[in-house]
Amino acid sequence: MTAVGQPTADQAADTFRYDINALRAWAVLVVVLYHFNVAGFASGFVGVDIFFVISGYLVGGQALAALASGKFSLRQFWTARLRRIAPALLVLIVCSLAVGWALSMPDVYLKHVRQMLFASSFLSNITFANSQGYFDAAAHTKPLLHTWSLSVEWQFYFFLPLILLVVWRVVGTTNTLLKVVVVLVGLMFASTAWCFWLSTRDTPGTFFSLTARIWELLAGVVVAGLR
Repeated sequence: MTAVGQPTADQAADTFRYDINALRAWAVLVVVLYHFNVAGFASGFVGVDIFFVISGYLVGGQALAALASGKFSLRQFWTARLRRIAPALLVLIVCSLAVGWALSMPDVYLKHVRQMLFASSFLSNITFANSQGYFDAAAHTKPLLHTWSLSVEWQFYFFLPLILLVVWRVVGTTNTLLKVVVVLVGLMFASTAWCFWLSTRDTPGTFFSLTARIWELLAGVVVAGLR
């Protein structure tokens, strides 16, 4: 049985939302304009937050639909995410390494290779969070700095289905989807509180942290579960 108002897994996979795709494109655009210091886009960094919510909505909605229809598979879920993310990331890394080899000094290039290794394993947010400080290199010397958000997303994609599977099996068969949403709301508020606390203490690395960012992705999943 499929939850009331919830599309089946096949329908969720086949339905393309042009409105959401346009919003996602706009979120990327405002971030790019922000980094180029275009007038009027001083707050363009919020595009990252919008993108996280959209990702949670789309991917979380697919996972919930698959669970509700009894067709959910961890292997298929993770494979689908890798197929969507890995090819473009691989091209970026190869091109970046080639350009770096031609233009960078050896010591700088070694640091770039280290960034590449963390980016390819979806851990770049962790290495960039731990490398902040007074003597840290400038952002423009880190060509893969922007992969931190991709790492946050993949870490979320890894843990989300595990959380959903555990909660789905624990809460029982009555109003299952609603109970799952309640749990996700609790996790969302916990992450929000953690993010706020870290921000008030000006903790290095908060910007890149999965635990401080996951509330945005969970917000999208909650909306998908309630629609």
